[in-house]
Amino acid sequence: MPDMEFATSAIAGADRYDRWRAALADAFGPFEVHHGKPAQFAGRVRYARRGSLQFNDLHYQGQKLERTAGNVSRLDQEFYTFGLPLSGPLAVRQQGREFQLEPGCVYLMNQSLPYQATALGTEGYRSLSISFPRSALAQRDSRIGAFHTLRIGDGSPRGAMLASYMDHLFKGLDGWSDAEAAELGERLIDLIVLFLVQPGQGHASEADSSVTLAHRQRALAYIRQHLADPGLSPARVAQGCGISVAYLHRILSAGGLSVESFIFDQRLERCRALLLDPRHRHRGIAELAYQVGFSHPAHFSRLFKRRFGMSARELRART
Repeated sequence: MPDMEFATSAIAGADRYDRWRAALADAFGPFEVHHGKPAQFAGRVRYARRGSLQFNDLHYQGQKLERTAGNVSRLDQEFYTFGLPLSGPLAVRQQGREFQLEPGCVYLMNQSLPYQATALGTEGYRSLSISFPRSALAQRDSRIGAFHTLRIGDGSPRGAMLASYMDHLFKGLDGWSDAEAAELGERLIDLIVLFLVQPGQGHASEADSSVTLAHRQRALAYIRQHLADPGLSPARVAQGCGISVAYLHRILSAGGLSVESFIFDQRLERCRALLLDPRHRHRGIAELAYQVGFSHPAHFSRLFKRRFGMSARELRART
């Protein structure tokens, strides 16, 4: 199956943590990796891209993966993952709700909201999954929640059919042409909407609205474009986007974000990138902090160390 494959077993030393985090970012976008005992830490990811779909085989243990608000801000687009757990359990926390994924279920999850996922048990967590843009679901049904799950053995044929379809899709992936894989993936999304999204679905919430999504993306883009402005504030963002401050807070909150935190996260990430760039080695840390919109060096220093676990000076010294 794999177009790309990475396993921590191929890497020795502390470097494997950073390499694993980079491999996850290549496959699914940025994550934070919190690892426990080194002897228990392991991970492997294999994935193949076919058009707008990505087929994944992910297995990890001895760690917690976290997608922070800062990570979310760096995603190119909103996307969902439909998965079939093969081993587990996996404890997931998202938007104040807790879920447990393990063999015997299938699930649909919005990967573009902040969440934490902790692999439990001695075997860790493994799943086969397919990732696809949110738009592929929204064009079929706009009422999409952040998380859906369905038991396979609950007496209903729905879960069993989805699991069987996934199993056959992955087993034959090397033999499908790109056109066949894309078409079969589209049929899977039809089944996901039919069996997971539509049953018991209520009215569309503001969090699910395509209009809300468009406003949120525009607000995030405005913030990224005006980070260097030290006066950037919720009021200025709302004015620049032609919406009220209250509505701005509401639509970002629906995506698991806050305006102020997003502004600071973006500034910190941009400053970190400048610090790691050899072309800016000759420039002082305070100068770089001012460039990305921080007005007070002490405030910048506190936030930077809290965000990255080390001072800006320590980061620069390590690189």
